Amino acid sequence: MESTFVAGIALFFVLIYVVILLISIGMAVLQIIAKWKLYEKAGEPGWSAIVPIYNYMQMIKIAFGSYKLAWIYLIFCGGYMVFTIAGGVINVICEQSDELVMIQIGAMCMAFLMLVPLYIIAGYTGYMFAKSYGKSTAFCVLSIFFSQIMILIMGFDKNTYYVGPKGVPQYNQYGRF
Repeated sequence: MESTFVAGIALFFVLIYVVILLISIGMAVLQIIAKWKLYEKAGEPGWSAIVPIYNYMQMIKIAFGSYKLAWIYLIFCGGYMVFTIAGGVINVICEQSDELVMIQIGAMCMAFLMLVPLYIIAGYTGYMFAKSYGKSTAFCVLSIFFSQIMILIMGFDKNTYYVGPKGVPQYNQYGRF
């Protein structure tokens, strides 16, 4: 009786996990489709929506018109990864002495400090990405905090058009392009 009850609870949690996994995969596919459409509206290759690092670099290029901020973002990502790995390696490989604990704490604090500019850049990119599609300031502010939802709204909205980097229309000698 008791083993059947435990098996039933285990099956219940496995089913919950499978449902959450399927919802997550579905949301990821919707995100890729929405970004694909948005990138194509901006004149960029849609396939870049499926390449993890290049995806965000394209998003920054669409929002700001260049890759400059993307390289800064990648530098902070690299710093975060180096300090996080260093803190973990010290914990696993070395014996716990007071000096090594202080170095590990320092590495983890530096990793945390690397997150601050990453979040600032991500929020600003979300804001300017929405602005580059001509969205209102309220929509842009919401895209800082709810970027995944706002990208879905923009991607599947037939009336959303690419305006230009930073929301400024781009003109050449022949008119708008």
